Amino acid sequence: MTTRTAPVYECAACGHQASVTAGTIFRRTKVALRIWFWVIFEMATDKGGKSALTLSRGFGLPYVTAWLMHHKIQPAMAERNSRYKLAGLLELDDAYFGGVSHCPGKRGRGTKQDPVVVGVSLTEQGHPLYTFLEAVPNLLEESVKEVVRRRVEDQGVWRTDGAAVYAGAAEEHQAEYKVTLSSDPKADVVFHWINIVISNAKTFIDGTYHGRGRARRQLYLEEFTYRFNRRHMGTRIAERLILACMASRVPRPPSSAIGATHFAFDTHY
Repeated sequence: MTTRTAPVYECAACGHQASVTAGTIFRRTKVALRIWFWVIFEMATDKGGKSALTLSRGFGLPYVTAWLMHHKIQPAMAERNSRYKLAGLLELDDAYFGGVSHCPGKRGRGTKQDPVVVGVSLTEQGHPLYTFLEAVPNLLEESVKEVVRRRVEDQGVWRTDGAAVYAGAAEEHQAEYKVTLSSDPKADVVFHWINIVISNAKTFIDGTYHGRGRARRQLYLEEFTYRFNRRHMGTRIAERLILACMASRVPRPPSSAIGATHFAFDTHY
């Protein structure tokens, strides 16, 4: 005779039984759900993020267990981020991420650091709404266009630095295209918020993950994006992340597009 420690659902037709955690990232976990929820709360609400090592020490978990939990929650963030597109007034630019101890020397498009396409949507008053950051293999036109197709709605007003790749993407999206130079202090419009987002993302990755983990850099960017786009939710962001984790069945690449709709203030993501 077997005993069960968790409630199960049973199909009235065939009698098949399944745990309440079946089909979620919590399936067959040996860690109490109470601990899972605390870990999710910490990752959702701490602006600096929580590394697996920090979670291991804070919750008394084996490092491998904390690492696995961390690596299941991040894809849930990425999957939820991929449901939305930026719309309206946007700033679009690219940056290079490599960490404070990686790839020193040459800066700009000749660097050996990894290129990242960045977008920030703004209110009519110029305040930031939402963002995306996506690592790309290069900044060739097709690589940038592929990201923009998944991350940005058609039309709108785009501000860029004049790079040809964004001009081509704007034409494809039928967007109004404005050029500005963020390095020119006399320019009428500068990339104020996109520069802040890039700076904050680099600080987060360098501070929490010490610039390491090129293979997982996109997930670090998605973690930063998830919190930034929900920064006005307060502690409710943890509730949204729990729901995202419950809906996340199989970890997917962060670049997958899933039923995209543009961000709006009343969107319950």
